[in-house]
Amino acid sequence: MVRLPLLLSGIALLPALAAAQERAPAEPDRHGPAPDAEMAGDEDIVVTGQRPPGSVIGDIAPELVLSPADIRTYGVSSITDLIAELGPQTTSGRGGRPVVLLNGKRISSFAEIRDIPTEAILRAEILPEEVALKYGYRADQKVVNIVLRPRFRTTTAELTGAAPTEGGQSSTSAESSLLRINKEGRFNLALKYQRSSALYEDERDIVADTPRRPYDVTGNITAPVYGDEIDPALSALAGQPVTAAGVPAAAAQDAQPLTAFNRPINTTDTGRYRTLLPQTDSVSMNAVLNRTIFGDVSATVNGTLSYDESDSAQGLATASIRLPGESPFSPFAGETRLYRYLDEIDPRTQQSKTVTGHLGFTLSGAAKGWQWNATGNYDRTEIRTRTRNGVDIADFQAGIDALDPTLNPFAPIPAALMGSPLIDRARSVEGVGNIQLVANGTLARLPAGPVSATVKLGGEFNDLDAHSTRAGMMTDSDLSRDIASGQISLDLPLASRKRGFIGPLGELSANVNLAYDRLSDFGGLTTLGYGLNWTPIPAIRLIASVTEDENAPTMQQLGNPTIATSGVRIFDYVRGETVDVTRISGGNPTLQADDRRVFKLGATIRPFTGNDLTLSADYVNSRVRDAVAAFPTPTAAIEAAFPDRFVRDASGQLVSVDSRPINFTRQNSEELRWGINFSKQLSSPPAGAGNRPMLRELARDAGDGPPAERPAGSDADRPRGAGFGPGGGGFGRGPGGRGTRMQFAVYHTVHLREEILVRPDGPMLDLLDGDAIGSTGGQPRHEVEAQAGLTHNGLGARLSAAWRSGTDVNGGPDGSDSLHFSSLTTINLRFFADLGQQAKLVSAVPFLRGSRLTLSVTNLFNERMRVRDADGITPVSYQPDYLDPLGRSIRISFRKLFFPPRPSGPRP
Repeated sequence: MVRLPLLLSGIALLPALAAAQERAPAEPDRHGPAPDAEMAGDEDIVVTGQRPPGSVIGDIAPELVLSPADIRTYGVSSITDLIAELGPQTTSGRGGRPVVLLNGKRISSFAEIRDIPTEAILRAEILPEEVALKYGYRADQKVVNIVLRPRFRTTTAELTGAAPTEGGQSSTSAESSLLRINKEGRFNLALKYQRSSALYEDERDIVADTPRRPYDVTGNITAPVYGDEIDPALSALAGQPVTAAGVPAAAAQDAQPLTAFNRPINTTDTGRYRTLLPQTDSVSMNAVLNRTIFGDVSATVNGTLSYDESDSAQGLATASIRLPGESPFSPFAGETRLYRYLDEIDPRTQQSKTVTGHLGFTLSGAAKGWQWNATGNYDRTEIRTRTRNGVDIADFQAGIDALDPTLNPFAPIPAALMGSPLIDRARSVEGVGNIQLVANGTLARLPAGPVSATVKLGGEFNDLDAHSTRAGMMTDSDLSRDIASGQISLDLPLASRKRGFIGPLGELSANVNLAYDRLSDFGGLTTLGYGLNWTPIPAIRLIASVTEDENAPTMQQLGNPTIATSGVRIFDYVRGETVDVTRISGGNPTLQADDRRVFKLGATIRPFTGNDLTLSADYVNSRVRDAVAAFPTPTAAIEAAFPDRFVRDASGQLVSVDSRPINFTRQNSEELRWGINFSKQLSSPPAGAGNRPMLRELARDAGDGPPAERPAGSDADRPRGAGFGPGGGGFGRGPGGRGTRMQFAVYHTVHLREEILVRPDGPMLDLLDGDAIGSTGGQPRHEVEAQAGLTHNGLGARLSAAWRSGTDVNGGPDGSDSLHFSSLTTINLRFFADLGQQAKLVSAVPFLRGSRLTLSVTNLFNERMRVRDADGITPVSYQPDYLDPLGRSIRISFRKLFFPPRPSGPRP
């Protein structure tokens, strides 16, 4: 089993190994300085008077601009890692994920750029949601614009290992990426392999819960009706009524007298048969090619193939055996029931395999003053799920009923009497294809500036074919959806100080946008939006917007196959107990489209000239009718509203929950989010670190020519501090990340209102005051995210922290059975060393040139949420190790950039 991970790791590193083996002298690449050269100095020659290359459409300035030196303070490897690290800055109060642009243009999908190393980035910009409208997206997503260097070439390889400090699981990954950027275009090939071992309950401090029925490996006896007296004679021996009795171990050998059953029930710790985290394996390949065609059209094609596998253990198989009173192995006066775990067969397991393929293209160009962009994608995803629930024991039960003297019900079941395995299967195949054409240009010119328009036309098809077999019953789902869509967005300048029209107002513009989607299965859905963008003085920008839109549920929410997962541990608020239930998941074909209205008021302030300090605040008020949501946590109020989703046995114990998605009647949210970003160069780089002779020498050493002139608007000519002009608002510069640099950011979200009307006749849930729809409590009123980073000559440290306030949930029928969910603070710490910037070390060990060593600690203080009931007791399902199985973990990675071969011949 060890050979496969080693083989796949080797395959993932093939591009890097190939680069390392290149020995023949190569023609100097005049299209890009080596990464080391770029790190040595980022500002040399400055050309002013133009917008920065790769800027977005329109005049809305970035909220934040990161230079190459800023990006290096994050110590991350790829654009994927950078976007994840910028999560606090890119979070939208409207809930959407950020839109990512490349060089100010749309891309077909994030796969086009996800594997590009951060050293290739010239600039990264974060812009407000209103910019998304200019690219044909909806205004519920912030925008991240990645601008690449015009010349870059390298091959990267990275090896990573991670494990929790409490042990029990290990994770490894190997990845390699080849990137070439020059005047002809861009080529990127990336391979990646990841593996994580399973984490079992017995590897954590888990207190086992008493099962719903007294199952045990040896066995336990009850009356036919659970809870009734087994046998008056046994009760007389015990001196009290006996409703459950343990089977003596000797019973597996031969018949035992009644006195042998006068003992406590048996218990089995099944922790080593239940996973907290599954074993996972993942392999992926991603290729991107960009070229210029027809003279001035940028064309990109992208292909991705990935395979993911997940294996989890869900406990021992169970058997409930009817034992007649006449059985030669029964000492009881009447019929009884034997509950056994079947440790003689494989445990219950669930395996999921996913194969995903993606093809995409992007075409970009300009014609008659209009910029246009065409994108197309096709994605195919196949998911297979196999759940093993034990075996059919009907033949064994028949032999027991027939009083077969050779069949001992307390002994292991003979293989010949074991029936077919009880296996549930599910398979879904989804195909999604789309083509979109977006054009942006000027319609007219007003005294305050040009009226710009963005027009989008698109088409999409979705096919979902799902099959499932559960308990021998087959269900099929074959859904399709075709979508025709159109959108238009108009930007109307109303006042402009720069153009001398109503100058006292500063810069003021309005936006109006309208979209219409025609869905074959839901009819027409509309979106209407409007807003104002106002910059009264250079240091302040205000944005107000309103969006009213309709959204259909996804194909997966409608038609995913039905899957039953047994042994899912939840807290039953109605009875105030933890139980293992069968959870039903899948799609709900009865879902309705939602209708939402979102109002946003935002402000961005840069108060000081000469300092990279940005203050921002956003107020968001949203109302959603018929909101599509995952099924909420099973409180008494939810069970009363959806009684058909819950199944209880004769004793009232919860045995099954149907967790397929639902529609809420209405959902109202109101929040205020404010934040601070600050960055500063604390000390200058060592003498000569940024001079042109060294830069030229490093570039020649890597086989590249001298760096080209810096374009307008680059780091060097960007305004520091106040102002919202093109390229403004950055963190400030520093020669290639040398010297000492610090960065700090903090964001605080205050939830003012979080209410849900579950059904027209109630109940109304207040998530800020005693109600919940999630398993980790209600909605925290306060949430804080913070980041801090410090780098010094290639050595860096980053700290990220998150805090959420505590909540209380009154989930019982009369507000009883309340649970308190504690506040939670998690701190992550990362140290990294760019070894390639340590001149003495590289001189001694040349292989370390272009390498980086990273040590990360996640959840530094091993904090976990604490949950207590009214008596101060933690329910079994809310034990800290259930809520966060990993806890504190340590990750070590080594990353190496392989540079182009050194050119031969004399240096000029």
